Order: sequence, then C-alpha cells, then structure tokens
Amino acid sequence: MNRWKTLTSSAILAGLLAAPMVTLADHHKGQGEGWKEQHHERMLERMAEKLELTEGQKAQLKANRDANQEQRMAQRQKMRELRGQIRDAIDSGADQATLDQLGAELGKLQVSQMQERHRRHQELESILTDEQKAKLEQMKTERKARWRERHKARKGGADSQ
Repeated sequence: MNRWKTLTSSAILAGLLAAPMVTLADHHKGQGEGWKEQHHERMLERMAEKLELTEGQKAQLKANRDANQEQRMAQRQKMRELRGQIRDAIDSGADQATLDQLGAELGKLQVSQMQERHRRHQELESILTDEQKAKLEQMKTERKARWRERHKARKGGADSQ
C-alpha cells in the first residue's frame, strides 16, 4: 500500500512539474522565425509611432527592410549551419585547424551582419528629420539606461563598468 502511495505521489508530482513546460512549449509552438518577425514588426511600429513617422517615411523603411530580407535570412541560416558544424566538430574531436577554419567563417559572417546592421541604421537616419534623429537618440539613451539597471539588478547591484 505504501508503495502505491509513493508511486501515485511521484506521478502526480511529475505531472505538476511537467505542466508548465508543456504550456510554455505549446505557447511558442511553431512560432520560430515567424514569431521573431512579428516581434520585430511590433517593435518597428512602436518606433514609428514614437518618432511620429510620416506615411512616406514608413513606406521607405518597409521598402528598405524588404529589399534585403532574403539575403538576411540566407545569412542567418548559414550562421545557424556553421554553429552546428562547429558543435559537431567539437563533439567529434576535430583538429584545431578545422575548428579555426569554421570559426573564421563564422567570424566573417558576424562582421558582415554587423556591417549590414550599420548600413540599415544609416538608411534609417537618412530618412529622419533632425527632430526625429534627436528623439531616436533619446530613445536609445533611455533603452541603454534601462538595460544597465536590469543588468545591475541581476548582478546583485555590483557596478559592471
């Protein structure tokens, strides 16, 4: 009898512990890159609202973003594949030269991605008025301050800089 109580209690406890994970997994089920794109869309909409962009500015932003979307997606996929190759190489005990070569490829892609982000930011600034540029800079400063506060709180109040 005691054995059944223990077994039943264990099964119930396992079910209770698994429920939040199933709920979380179901919440993000099938969202993948599409979910990220939707999040990015909402972020851009909020930015457009805060900067009070005109319809023409919004259209230009969308055209700029859509122009290179396939290239960005292909680059993201290549980075994902390279990370997988690096993990596989490490797991299989590959030599350092192979790891260095894969790391160099990944590094080049990361630099290219940073350059592309910088170019897109310059495109954004090129369509903004001086007032909107000032507002964007203010938003950036506020976002960095919020990040620092959250980071500081996670580190237990220690100043990381």
